Amino acid sequence: MTSFKPLSSTSKQQLLTNYYQQLDQAVFILDADKRYLSMNSAYERLTGYCENLLIGYPFGTFITQCLTKHKPEILKDLASHLQNNSSYQKTFTLPNKNHQILDHLIVFKKFTVDDKVFYIGAVQDTDTEIVKEPQSAYLLDEDTINNTAINNKLSASLPDQKQLLAQAIADNQFEAYYQPKFNLKTKSIVGFEALVRWQHPTRGLLKPKDFIADIISHGLSFALFSQLSEQAAQLLVKWQSMGFTQHICINADAAEFSHPDFNQTISQLLVKYHIEPYRLHIEMTESSLLPSNDNIQQRLTDLKALKVCLALDDFGTGYASLSYLQQYPFDFIKIDKSFVSELDSNQTQQAIVQAILDLARALDMQAVAEGIETEQHYERLCEMGCIYGQGYWLSRPVSADAATQLLSASNH
Repeated sequence: MTSFKPLSSTSKQQLLTNYYQQLDQAVFILDADKRYLSMNSAYERLTGYCENLLIGYPFGTFITQCLTKHKPEILKDLASHLQNNSSYQKTFTLPNKNHQILDHLIVFKKFTVDDKVFYIGAVQDTDTEIVKEPQSAYLLDEDTINNTAINNKLSASLPDQKQLLAQAIADNQFEAYYQPKFNLKTKSIVGFEALVRWQHPTRGLLKPKDFIADIISHGLSFALFSQLSEQAAQLLVKWQSMGFTQHICINADAAEFSHPDFNQTISQLLVKYHIEPYRLHIEMTESSLLPSNDNIQQRLTDLKALKVCLALDDFGTGYASLSYLQQYPFDFIKIDKSFVSELDSNQTQQAIVQAILDLARALDMQAVAEGIETEQHYERLCEMGCIYGQGYWLSRPVSADAATQLLSASNH
């Protein structure tokens, strides 16, 4: 019989956090000491204040420097009330980013995970229609808590998340950052992996964990992929004019790779920018190849006919990686960072990495180690005969201009 290890309270709290980040309701989570843990973008859209203004203030709730003279009373009332009650709600006054004075309703619910207390808070502009039934919209009942879910009644006053993201794409707010890949023996840069960042107008530079789930769920993944591919192609042209031959690897998830225009988009980029095909790499995870069928086989064959390079990301973490190496024409295998994290001390990890390196050589493929975080990782991989690698110890992802500077510096 299969046994399942219970999730820790930390893991459960993280699951809750990830879930609430995706909601269009203005919600946030506090710990037992009323300290800020996380919040979602809808809270910022409602109040107009960005996240870094909230961290570190007492209770981490509606906390900005612009609270009215009632702030002390509100905080005292909140602290006192939650000592003896599982929920709390109150109307208070808060100016938004346009300096309009608005009445807001705050609602809290206390819940416990493995004897660890958390609070879910929600804020609502009282001028909006949804406040007609605030408790049904925001308060969590016991069933909701036990199932780590929330009554997802969307506020018509909040901007549509899909429209917000689509507009961000149209405004070119997303940009590629580039993590160098190195020849481990010479420490020379052989290429870069393009990683998406969102230059948010109020929240600053955001990483994929802050937005990529929404991009995928709203069907905007291919539009974003196309835009980032265009950026990468333009950068390759610039490098080519400077005499650089390094490649750029673009990640493609399942939604992007399965799009009917995927191959055509890649082909058009090569023609439009006169890019040498070997300098454009397409990297995909195992999930991008599911379900395994003739259509995927043909797509990959057609990509290879364009002479672009193909890489299988996170190798060894799925169920069918070995069969994929037999079926599909990959040029590179990316050794997942989970196999590198304890490489200097864990014999099991050493055996797995060595086996992957041997397999790559046998199949005439190149292996790239991810997650090189220490000098010990680097030295051990060199000893094992790994040629290529990337990781924070070597270089973090950098902007396009910084990547160009790295290449210029390496040629001097």
